[in-house]
Amino acid sequence: MKLNKLTVIAGGVCLSLFLIGFAFSASASNAANPSTDKVDTIRSSFDDLKAKLDPDQNHQNSAVPVPLVQGEDFQISKQEFIFYKSNLELINKLQNHQTSISDDALIDNMVKKELTVSYAKNLGLKVTPEEVDAVIERERSSLSDSSIKGRNNETVRELMKQRIRITDLSEDEFWNSDQTKKGYEEALLIGKLFDRLVAEGKIGKEGADFESFQKNLLESSVGKLTINKNVLKP
Repeated sequence: MKLNKLTVIAGGVCLSLFLIGFAFSASASNAANPSTDKVDTIRSSFDDLKAKLDPDQNHQNSAVPVPLVQGEDFQISKQEFIFYKSNLELINKLQNHQTSISDDALIDNMVKKELTVSYAKNLGLKVTPEEVDAVIERERSSLSDSSIKGRNNETVRELMKQRIRITDLSEDEFWNSDQTKKGYEEALLIGKLFDRLVAEGKIGKEGADFESFQKNLLESSVGKLTINKNVLKP
């Protein structure tokens, strides 16, 4: 299962994975830079995101944070939720989608991703550091390759520029960070699980079958998760 397809199926929280799939899986037809309005929208959205994350980060530095979701072997933090929600809102805005997703649905999506990663690990599937590094290098090369043109591609480059900016990390520090590598590792694990399930005839090659599989994981987790939506209150 290729990474760009995986990002759509996994619905993960790693912005770089989602955005790179969004652009570089598309055909590079018309070379064009994003409009000034679009650049302003991207920058202001990331500024807003940073403003939301910074106070919460300061609070977490002074106290043990209460997770939004506590699973048997994973946690989802308020910060991760804010980041995920803000990313999807920005993508919808850039694609002129007027639909919105409830917080409950967003939490379900994040939980399904974590449950899928746990399922893959419990099967004994593994991703080596070398595999992670190879994918990161390939994606970085795609982003920096000026010969890859197209409106979507240029928009993604701007998105990643702003994504890295709000971390206060250098580009090398961002791509080599534990958080970035963890996102790619989990995405690759889900890809390997997809391939295993297809090879065993448990699902078809279409994304809908995998979505049904993830939905079943979510339904099976009822009573095993602690969800504290109070942490989302201002």
